[in-house]
Amino acid sequence: MRIGFAERDITPAVGKQMPGGSHVLTATKPARGKLLAVAAAFESDDGAVILVSTDMLHMSDVFADGVRDRISAATGVGRERIMVCATHSHTAGATDHPIWDCPADPEVAALTADGMVGAATEAFAQRAEGGFGVGVGEDARYGFCRDYYMADTGNIKTNPGFERPIVRPADVPDSSVNVLRAEDGAGNIVGFIVNYANHPDCHGGSQNKDRFSADYPGALRRTLKRIYGEDVKVLFFNGSAADINCYDFIGKRHFGYCGGTKNAPEAIGAGLASTVAEINGSITLTEDYRTGAGFGTVHVTARKPTAEQIAWAHEVMKNPEAYSYSDRGYAAEYVIPYTEDFLDIPVYTLRLGPWAIVGLPGEVYTVIGRSIKEQSPFAHTLIFELANGVCGGYFTPPHIQASPETYAAKIFRGNGYTGPDTADKLVKEALRQLAELKNNET
Repeated sequence: MRIGFAERDITPAVGKQMPGGSHVLTATKPARGKLLAVAAAFESDDGAVILVSTDMLHMSDVFADGVRDRISAATGVGRERIMVCATHSHTAGATDHPIWDCPADPEVAALTADGMVGAATEAFAQRAEGGFGVGVGEDARYGFCRDYYMADTGNIKTNPGFERPIVRPADVPDSSVNVLRAEDGAGNIVGFIVNYANHPDCHGGSQNKDRFSADYPGALRRTLKRIYGEDVKVLFFNGSAADINCYDFIGKRHFGYCGGTKNAPEAIGAGLASTVAEINGSITLTEDYRTGAGFGTVHVTARKPTAEQIAWAHEVMKNPEAYSYSDRGYAAEYVIPYTEDFLDIPVYTLRLGPWAIVGLPGEVYTVIGRSIKEQSPFAHTLIFELANGVCGGYFTPPHIQASPETYAAKIFRGNGYTGPDTADKLVKEALRQLAELKNNET
């Protein structure tokens, strides 16, 4: 096995905007740690696989396709074997397209794309003989389902606050932590890959919203570098985190285990690093270095605003300043006709030794990821959300779409407008590809 790692600094300049807030956020102070694009290249007799983890909210499918094409041209690795993912940090830089009131920023988008391509190209060029092993553990301290069945209405509500009576969470988080440790030929650690599901929207108080930050994935990365060496590269890939965040509304604790600290990203990242270190202690090098890739699409229905919602939107746009930030955002979307009746959602799979990776181009609800994992023919199946762009926004189960108080029930191009058939079709296509990768073992 030939392995290479590399990273690039993609931190935007002070004064640039962040697209992940409930209103426009501007970085007025130096970043809280670097934003990075980190890449890993693995090559066996079965061919190469390249993974890129990028500190950004998300990327469009056009942006992701362009980056993958450039990496493929520079390395000769087929685009189907290249997966680029956003960590989903809400305090990262702007992208190539507007998000809510945050406009597109071509300069930041170019910086990010160049960093991703540069990291991937260098990782591939520096690949050398080495090995890797994988392990898995649990860390349930920081992630909580953000959708709850409410006692007063019987509905499911997203982020209900700490005052309304709650019956129970709508789901149980996937608290698994998957870790890959890579070594060079002399046994020195050169990189880690970490897969864990939780929203990187933990910045909390206003003093953390005035600067760029990779949120807890950045703190995780910095802590692991302090433990294992500054030259060690760390790639983070979010799991099924669409309905998971760090607020414990039943225990009435801000930031869950963090106990109300306004440095929740640092607390979560450092704590998660300790879990990674514990898992690392039990990892041994694998003898399975097979690689592979799969691809397919699912044809799903597209939801559209109702006539009443469109009429409301036109009223809002007559005097937008009289309405809330979110109302303005939805209204601006609804006045643009939704012409699509169906969407084609790509599904990606990669084989990396013992790991089977399912990449989905959206924010994935826990129940979808769990269904794939439980039925997978592989012992180690990982979900990478926001993989190779975004197509359809949130991937939600039917009961969430039917619950009017849930965030993902709202129809919005950048938020989620795939129909109730989406979850089942994504699971079936992922399992089809996984079965095919398993059958190719012989």
